[in-house]
Amino acid sequence: MNFEPIPWPSKRIAPVPSWEPPAGVRLISGDDHNMEAPNLWVDRMPAKFKDRAPLSWVDEKGGHISLKGRVLDTPGTTADLFAGCKGFFSAEEKIKVMDAERIEASVLFHGKLQALNMLISEDNELYTACIDAYNEWLAEFTRPYAKRLVGVAVLPTFLNPAASRDYMQKIVQLGYKALQMPSFPKGVRYNSMEMEPVWTAIEESGLPLSFHVGAYLEFKGNGATGANIARNLSPFRPLLGQLVFAGVFDRHPNLKVVFTEGGAGWVPHALQDMDKLCRNYEASLKPKLGFLPSYYWQRQCYASFMDDPLGLKLIDYIGEDNVIWSTDYPHAEGVFGYAGEVARNIYETLGPTAGKKVLGGNAARLWKI
Repeated sequence: MNFEPIPWPSKRIAPVPSWEPPAGVRLISGDDHNMEAPNLWVDRMPAKFKDRAPLSWVDEKGGHISLKGRVLDTPGTTADLFAGCKGFFSAEEKIKVMDAERIEASVLFHGKLQALNMLISEDNELYTACIDAYNEWLAEFTRPYAKRLVGVAVLPTFLNPAASRDYMQKIVQLGYKALQMPSFPKGVRYNSMEMEPVWTAIEESGLPLSFHVGAYLEFKGNGATGANIARNLSPFRPLLGQLVFAGVFDRHPNLKVVFTEGGAGWVPHALQDMDKLCRNYEASLKPKLGFLPSYYWQRQCYASFMDDPLGLKLIDYIGEDNVIWSTDYPHAEGVFGYAGEVARNIYETLGPTAGKKVLGGNAARLWKI
């Protein structure tokens, strides 16, 4: 092997910080994860769903979810991937990790929840009930640590757009500052005009909407693990194109969208192609756009990354106000264990003004941290 592998997160440690941020520089992680509580859905689902509720549990091999007798662990990853990461299972331990790496606040996404996306095409009623139970639990989980942990609610009403305004009110009342929907829910078209109540409700709430990468197992056989992960970490060009060319950003100028965990280096090439496409195919595009796609990006969109040297080199094309750093704890592609080194490189590469924004200023402004 002609390269040095990086250990699994469970084998890393939170070191004595190798870099002390300058005064006024806030380190905020725009994407971290925690495991759902054991028995979350068994304990919280309405009685009518008890016999169909997913099971969640933690053992010596980590955290798991099963549905309809099928364990939904991700193929290609070892059982102990997160087992040694106590902060994946405990808020108190998560705070300790953050303190060790000088992370002031963390935007907290799901652990295994996206495994339940299979229900979107199989049992919409059960999916919505599962998401509702999760949102109520996560609000309780993060409430004692509101200054440090920013939970991300899931909006399930893309399955029933007319219910979006009422459900968004519930999310706001639960105290959430952050929101997400699945990137590619089966059978759902985000470019459909039927989705207008969803975009309107989110825009009215003022909460930024995040799309997060997911574990889509498109390939099988030789090399499948690497091929699937490579595909999963670069999913957002089609989604951005769908939202832009459907006129979503035109009709909803105050809607903010975060493309999470897919890096930032993909953005300049996507915008270059979309702007050119807009000019070349203007006569055929419906609806007509008021601006070039790059304008909507600069006005309304963000990309989060962990360690993206190419993205840093292209920051002038992406926008220093449109990039958010994260540690992605405790994922293997995240920077837990060497976050200080990465943060210092970002600051030194971008300089004080842009570095301050990317390391935490943009996240603080977007999520009101």
